[in-house]
Amino acid sequence: MLVFILILGDWLKFKLFSVKIEGDTYVRFSLRSVSFIRHKLGGREVFLEVGILMLILSIAFIVRVLPIRWGVALSEFDPWVQFKEAKFVIDRGWGGFAEFFEWRDTKSWYPEGRDMAKTAFPGLPFSMAFIYNLFATAGVRMDPLELASLLPVVYGVVSVLAVYLIGRDMGGVPAGLAAGLFLAVNSAHIGRTHLGWFDDESFSIPLMLIGFLLFMRAIREDKITVRMAVYSLFAGLSLGLMAASWGAHKFPLAFIPLFSLFLALIGRYRTPILASTAITYIVYTLIAISVPKLSTGYLFSFTLFSGLLAIVLLALFEIAKRYFPENYRILLPFGIVAAGVVGLAVIILLRTVRLPSIKFLSVVIPGLRDLLPIVESVAENQISTWASLLLDLGLPLLLVPMGVYLMLRRRRDYDLFMLLFTVLSIYFASSMVRLSILAAPAVAVTAGFGFAMFFENFGRMLALQIKAKRRGASTPLGYGIVPPLLILLLLAYSMIPAAYGGLGIRGVSISPIDQGYQPVTIYASSVPVRGYEESWMRALTWMRDNLPPDAVVAAWWDYGYWITIIGNKTTLIDNATLNTTKIGEIAYAFMSNETTALGIFRKYDVTHVAIFVTHQPFNQGGRVLGRLLGFGEESKWIWMARIAAQVGYPVDENELHRNFVPTDAFWETLLGKMIPFKPQQIGTVIYHVYQQPQLENFRLVYSSSPPYQAISYVYIYEVIYPEELG
Repeated sequence: MLVFILILGDWLKFKLFSVKIEGDTYVRFSLRSVSFIRHKLGGREVFLEVGILMLILSIAFIVRVLPIRWGVALSEFDPWVQFKEAKFVIDRGWGGFAEFFEWRDTKSWYPEGRDMAKTAFPGLPFSMAFIYNLFATAGVRMDPLELASLLPVVYGVVSVLAVYLIGRDMGGVPAGLAAGLFLAVNSAHIGRTHLGWFDDESFSIPLMLIGFLLFMRAIREDKITVRMAVYSLFAGLSLGLMAASWGAHKFPLAFIPLFSLFLALIGRYRTPILASTAITYIVYTLIAISVPKLSTGYLFSFTLFSGLLAIVLLALFEIAKRYFPENYRILLPFGIVAAGVVGLAVIILLRTVRLPSIKFLSVVIPGLRDLLPIVESVAENQISTWASLLLDLGLPLLLVPMGVYLMLRRRRDYDLFMLLFTVLSIYFASSMVRLSILAAPAVAVTAGFGFAMFFENFGRMLALQIKAKRRGASTPLGYGIVPPLLILLLLAYSMIPAAYGGLGIRGVSISPIDQGYQPVTIYASSVPVRGYEESWMRALTWMRDNLPPDAVVAAWWDYGYWITIIGNKTTLIDNATLNTTKIGEIAYAFMSNETTALGIFRKYDVTHVAIFVTHQPFNQGGRVLGRLLGFGEESKWIWMARIAAQVGYPVDENELHRNFVPTDAFWETLLGKMIPFKPQQIGTVIYHVYQQPQLENFRLVYSSSPPYQAISYVYIYEVIYPEELG
């Protein structure tokens, strides 16, 4: 509430101030005329701005470290392999950066292993290894896991600072502070920058924002200058590092040159636009093609080629500006667009340029995702709903239309840039849940701009009221302050945790505090509970301490990183999803009978099989019963069936369920037999009751908890091959 009050209206607007220092004691500030806040703070408005900014950055930090209550660990799955890569470099010192490019990980994707340099983006782990080695060289030793857990929080705070600078450039200090605050408490951003989220997005989003900020400052120049070149150079470096860190770098890399072309087409071409776009493009392209996962073949990708085509078309505008008569230039945009479309179509038809994969095309055309069940099976890759968008982006969404309207009315280059960024990123977020992280900064800046304009009018009205009272007159504020105050109260209320009367509906809260105050996934065992659920940690510890060093564990790909990194055991498939055919084969093993599964597992020297089941026990008439919850294999099996069928295995999904209720055919599959909670009808209700698993070639050797003593269970089976039975 304090932050909202302090950014009202014109109170935070101030002129540039000059500082003159004579000796060590004399400092003179040249500021605006006297106002209420200036009177209270002795005229030091800059300190007020910095103070509020520090408060916002502190809020951003505190909300993101809330999971520390449950201990230091990494969240979800991908952060663990990022940590593994960083640890590989750290263990080898400065030479580890070179050795990384020769590393083949034999603990994953057995037996072929994984070429890490060609299948992973090095940006995030390299950044952590560089920071660690830098401190180690200075004699400061840190715990690598603690550093990996904390860095996402730091990167999140940097994102908030970058959004503040973008908002400040666009709408002044009030807009910048409002934008920073909105991102600081944005649930989508918190979800990807909280303690333990050591993944690509946490590092890439601030890089993207810094690149956007510098590029927009570069094209504001009226002529080619050293400052413009420096801005463009560092914009390219920032976006290049993003290209080395995250697959979604394709958006900003294509967006910047296409935006420059858009400015030219609407009659705003200037030579600095061509120069800054070309410098930025060249720098980030050189970095991108240096990444082994992308390599020089990336030059022929649609992403980089579209940028090159835009620069060529911008060069035509420059030629026309220099050599064409002015009366002919009006036809130039139409000719250039036609030439560009025809040229691009010809090149695509000749297959000179590679189109984006279906995974990326499905962001633009969501219906294509049905072609990739392995992508669709991940919750964060599914199409967003209105509820999920509101949950992720928060009530500042209400202010986005106002911000968009103001941008359209003013139509400066900065306005058009943010307008297109906002519209596209919100569309992408509505197409895929995980891309709400891309929309969060755009929503924060646009909403902050609208918020500042609301309260600028409020500030003017309040100043008139105060002035009228001094003259003895009375001027009612009227309805002009009602909408701003309602928005202020609603935004403030939405930030209150549900436990204290905030906006919580049927257990789902929109409060960013609630979103941040969650244990990391490994401590909750992938179950949405706010507390310890230790089934996976127990199971992984047991694997590490009890299974032989050469054990090969088969499990669904979701748990591959955990088993390899925490359990220190070899796995067949994991979250990298490098080989869909192999994933489909393992899925087929789970969806087939024991004999078929045994043949597949023999092929890969599998010694153990791990499954995950969630089950809610309760007492019914003096008898302990329960139901499967759906967070484990009891719901994931349907994706196993679809992926197996996609790659050509004879799995008929319709035989395995009726309206997503498993049939007897499912309970005869290997996975069905391994799940010990079987359906049993009591009266008119179907419960799931524990029955000791009965399999011929698979022996249950570990259970994370006794039956009915938890809500999540990891079961580990030893594979008994026929010759061993004999």
